[in-house]
Amino acid sequence: MPSTPTSPLAASAAGPAPPSDSASAAPATKREASPATGGGTEDQAEAAAAAAADLHQAGPDQKRARLQGGRAGNKKKHPRKANADETMLDAIELLMRSAWREANPDADAQAMPLVFGWPANDKQAEAEFCRAPPVASKLSGGLPSECEISVYVHELTERGAGVATRESADGLRQLALAGKRPWAFVVPFTLRGEKVRVRSVRHEWGYTQADLLGVIEKSPLRIDAPCRYFGQCSGCQLQHIGYADQLVFKRQMVERALAQANPLFAKLGVARVIRSPLEFGYRTKLTPHFDIRKDTPPDNVAIGFALAGQRKVLDIEDCMIGTDTVRAGAKKAREDARAKMASYKRGATLLIRETNVPRDHPQGDVTDIPASELVKDYVLDHKGWVTDVVGKLKFRYPASSFFQNNSSILPAFTGYVRDELNRWNQRLADAASEENARVLTHLVDAYCGSGLFGIACHSDFQKVVGIEISNESISCANNNARMNGADNCDFLLGDASKIFDKVEASPRNTAVIIDPPRKGSNPDFLDQLIAYGPRVIVYIACGVPAQARDLNHMFCRGAISIDGTTAPVENRPASVYSLASIQPFDLFPQTYHVENIVTLVRQD
Repeated sequence: MPSTPTSPLAASAAGPAPPSDSASAAPATKREASPATGGGTEDQAEAAAAAAADLHQAGPDQKRARLQGGRAGNKKKHPRKANADETMLDAIELLMRSAWREANPDADAQAMPLVFGWPANDKQAEAEFCRAPPVASKLSGGLPSECEISVYVHELTERGAGVATRESADGLRQLALAGKRPWAFVVPFTLRGEKVRVRSVRHEWGYTQADLLGVIEKSPLRIDAPCRYFGQCSGCQLQHIGYADQLVFKRQMVERALAQANPLFAKLGVARVIRSPLEFGYRTKLTPHFDIRKDTPPDNVAIGFALAGQRKVLDIEDCMIGTDTVRAGAKKAREDARAKMASYKRGATLLIRETNVPRDHPQGDVTDIPASELVKDYVLDHKGWVTDVVGKLKFRYPASSFFQNNSSILPAFTGYVRDELNRWNQRLADAASEENARVLTHLVDAYCGSGLFGIACHSDFQKVVGIEISNESISCANNNARMNGADNCDFLLGDASKIFDKVEASPRNTAVIIDPPRKGSNPDFLDQLIAYGPRVIVYIACGVPAQARDLNHMFCRGAISIDGTTAPVENRPASVYSLASIQPFDLFPQTYHVENIVTLVRQD
């Protein structure tokens, strides 16, 4: 979906060069301003840093508890922890700090209130405010006339929803000056600077979830979404802005996540997001579902995805972000489900995955067939097998297991990791005056899954060791290594408490790739990684806030230095790292999701 950028900023973000072009990874020196996301250059970075200052003073365990969704020790005192979204509370706090700075551009940051709305650490005053929404809500029995109001959108959360208040931007600044806090509304499918009509649906701790009824004053960035389901389906959040501005938003979300994890991280340069070759028609996996209700005839059961903001299913006949093959498979899966709907008791989740098969024998063995000679097909069986193609490589895995779902960008994605490792190998060799020598001779692929990154990078190392705690994944990875001729790869079942015990190479000659699930890594693994001390670490993340939390854990252990600053720890680790590069990738256009690759290099 090509779109015309509305500003020079959007144009600058629209088309970064391929990963092999050094310009594509050039770090930004200032934050990009955009009506979509809150704008601001260094001021917003400072606001984010100020919002995270209390984290910088806490220990690593307290930080992790705070960033995982609750302050340590407060669960019994604060019922909000059971249902409130901490990322939303952080977004409101950041919004108020930004408003205060806008109203006090020359003021000392020390004059800013520690908390807006109630005295710092006054839990009773906080509870009185957060339990007293000023409007009725649909789920609390409010009448339509009581639940519908007009609000102003000031910011977007990391999930792409608008943060709105009844106060305009000027009114918000006045509240900030007085140290007060507005009641906030979370409104999906909105943009910064818009005035919208909403319906209050559900009250949370200090804010309200609301449905968008209409846009009164539009942002200049708003476009008509091409999908007829957008605004109702919860699958896509960003179809109402052009793709160039989606990339700006995602870059800013990476910057914000880092700054909120640690104020020092606000100084780090984040490269422009590398775009997906396909803006629609890219997704190689879809999982529509349906629920069976006693009062719904089988022919009327909705098969699709969650209705935005509700626990209901929206019937989706066709999903535009799926590949042509997956969309054809989804049509067949819907027909099959409808034909046997009477046999279901509680509903089900359908699976449609794109696969690659021999042209003349769809059920044939792909082992000895070049990837270029395979053709697209789909798999509907959860117990079936999928063959994915990444460049000249082939990967086989169970249809129900994890694999990246945008094959159009995977060659660039894996290629960037390979290029980063080669770049640092050359720089380290040059620094050691070791001409034509490889400093990095061994690669460890932790959280290796089916072996994607280890196999993609294998030709540049003497030995690749992949580690997983899943027997099925290890079996797939070893089979994939053999199929691709990666004879130097060995994928091993690891003990989570002794993950590096099977790595025989010296840390000085070893690079480690980690690609954990969305929830991030865990303290035990990170502490083992620090203790092992590899020369280079490449951290690949689909959950950027969790990645930022993990990096902050390493900082708090004294293992990361930012501009020469390290955390004051009693037992400093032998290995200390610099954050060498931060490169986001857009694997999921039209959604808020962004992948991020951080390279850490040991300071020797």
